[in-house]
Amino acid sequence: MLISRTHKSNFINYKNKINIFENIHKKLILIILFLFLTSFYLLSETTNIFTKSKLYFLNKILINNGFIIKNIEILGANHLDKDDILKIISTYNNINIFSININNIYREIKNNTWIKKASVEIIYPNTIKISLTEKKPIAIWQNRYGNSLITKNGDLISEKNLEKFKSYLPIIIGQNAHKNIHSILNILSSNQDFFKSIWSLTFVNERRWDVHFNQGLTIRLPSKNVKKSWEKIVHLNQKFNILNLGLTEIDLRNSRQILGKVNIDKNLIFKKKNS
Repeated sequence: MLISRTHKSNFINYKNKINIFENIHKKLILIILFLFLTSFYLLSETTNIFTKSKLYFLNKILINNGFIIKNIEILGANHLDKDDILKIISTYNNINIFSININNIYREIKNNTWIKKASVEIIYPNTIKISLTEKKPIAIWQNRYGNSLITKNGDLISEKNLEKFKSYLPIIIGQNAHKNIHSILNILSSNQDFFKSIWSLTFVNERRWDVHFNQGLTIRLPSKNVKKSWEKIVHLNQKFNILNLGLTEIDLRNSRQILGKVNIDKNLIFKKKNS
């Protein structure tokens, strides 16, 4: 009995190997036939109905044998909506995978403002693999055209859902603010605990910045020696916790003095005068 089973197992393995070889051989023939007819089609000076019908017939054969997009792998998409990529690929749903122009797919993907780098790869017989590197936003720019995410290079990223970014990215306002934000954020982020309280920044006259905090304080920075001025603010906060003193403004535009404003309740003063 043992010998009989071994013999049967070897026969089945041999038969499977023949089937696999036949499938591979069949697909190779289809590929060669497709490449030959495609070359003939491209090299012919005139395209007649006969040639078109042959290519249509071959396209159907390849599709029926599995040479069509069935799997789409998208790697590296964190903020980008994958549906935007799938829409691009969907235009190739009804053609065989050999007819897909990956250069066109690449160009369409690169048009998405989120994309920094991209690669498109066809894995035969039925898979397209797309690897993406997204741009990194550092702020939200409010301008007359709407709101956009900004990168350190000043690139604009179109994003419909900005709410999820408002929790950790500052809002910037002002003409050409997006082109100058990287340098000021490098200075302000030197103290992360303090930096997290910043709500927005205003680029004033394209020369200097006003920094607005969640607590209601505005710090008016000078146009020069910004780093030194910010170090003064960080030191003051460490010593006096300026964000919780009720201050509305600290003015550092004059390097020889620091001016502060306090939110005064005028009604309370009036009551004291008349008591």
